[in-house]
Amino acid sequence: MVEIICAVVAASATIICAWIAAENKKYEASREKQDKLAAARAAQRAKEARLQLQMINANGQLTVGVAMALKHGHCNGEVEAGLAAVQEANTEYTKFLEEVALDHMNEGGISK
Repeated sequence: MVEIICAVVAASATIICAWIAAENKKYEASREKQDKLAAARAAQRAKEARLQLQMINANGQLTVGVAMALKHGHCNGEVEAGLAAVQEANTEYTKFLEEVALDHMNEGGISK
């Protein structure tokens, strides 16, 4: 009788350990997926932040160009350089937004 009880306890412990291991594996897989999504979101935010800084810099260049043109009464290339920087920054930001939209359409979005 004691042997049967010991066998049942050992079998129960084995089953419980196997169940815990299976649950842990599921949790680890879920965690890895969440980590990958978090890394993708962080990379996307970093790229967006760089583009925003580029746009702020371009706006500053254009502002300086306009101020110098007003101060001297004529344009000497600073306005054109500022406008070119603004156009380049806008083009890059538009490309970024299109990439984000395509990612959401093709993969069901980054937040999934």
